[in-house]
Amino acid sequence: MTTTCTPRTKSSRRRPDLTRPDFRLSDLSETGRLQFFFHSPRSTYPIRDVTNDQRQGHKTEPHIENNTENYISECYQSNNIVPFLCSNEKFLFLFTTCKNQDLGAKYYDRRFIVGYIIKERALQRPDEHGIHWAVQGETKLVSFHDSFPLERLVGSVAPHIRMRTLTEHETQTILDHFRGSRNIIAACKREIKRLEVQV
Repeated sequence: MTTTCTPRTKSSRRRPDLTRPDFRLSDLSETGRLQFFFHSPRSTYPIRDVTNDQRQGHKTEPHIENNTENYISECYQSNNIVPFLCSNEKFLFLFTTCKNQDLGAKYYDRRFIVGYIIKERALQRPDEHGIHWAVQGETKLVSFHDSFPLERLVGSVAPHIRMRTLTEHETQTILDHFRGSRNIIAACKREIKRLEVQV
């Protein structure tokens, strides 16, 4: 079972014409934007909620199995992913609210930037209403212990945002924080496979 971020309505089906997009995939600036996803409460790894424990659907994004976002289901497609693909921004930063209580009060129910996808390719994906677009590229994920607290970047509004563009300074601050942190994407992929058998 797959779901989108929010239930579809008639208005949500009215999309801009995406058949001939003006995407920018080269000569990118050292800037980026944020993209939210629902964390799996069953895991200490920063992975999506594949088992629907948060009752928001069996999540498919970010689809780290092939280094993409919006690969199976569109999520903030017209107001974040397509604008990102059309921009000169390089990094799609992934953030989530930690929902694993075993990680303790320092992390539980707080928001963290846990990695990024570098914009390298735009993939046209079929869906029930035609097509949507996914972004694909080199991906880095870090543990919650190495993650970047969102409140350090945006202050008290951290619990209330789902997306946001970032300045070059903000982007560099996050990248500097991640520098030297181990990329745990392989472990995250194994964790997703482990949890998928529980669905």
